[in-house]
Amino acid sequence: MSTPAELLSGVIQGSGIGPLMFLVFVNELAEILDRAGVKMKLFADDVKVYVQIVSNHDAYKLQNALDMLASWAQTWHY
Repeated sequence: MSTPAELLSGVIQGSGIGPLMFLVFVNELAEILDRAGVKMKLFADDVKVYVQIVSNHDAYKLQNALDMLASWAQTWHY
């Protein structure tokens, strides 16, 4: 048995509820990126974010998505 430790962020590993908590985090991430208007690919715990850049607007869209992602990560202490 490990000694208990305070969880500051993320998903508890080795718990029965861990997989459900992971899905909650991933679903929230997918919603944020969808609102930003970028494309994403999800596989297990890997996320790829992309957009075809053909104008300055597309570059701003990608930057906005990355800013939203950074804000989300800061909120959850990642």
